[in-house]
Amino acid sequence: MTKHIFACFILLLTPLTVTLATETKDTPLLIVWEKTLDDAVAKAKTSGKPILLDFFAPT
Repeated sequence: MTKHIFACFILLLTPLTVTLATETKDTPLLIVWEKTLDDAVAKAKTSGKPILLDFFAPT
């Protein structure tokens, strides 16, 4: 019984590790935030990447 559980565990774990390894291969370790929206838009246009907006509302 335990060898069946172990085999199922490996079958579930292997695709997950391969997916995580391929998705994080070329990603930077941190997000570089631009100071102004105009700078971010200009950089996004030249690199062809989307913009991530962070809205901060103090409470």
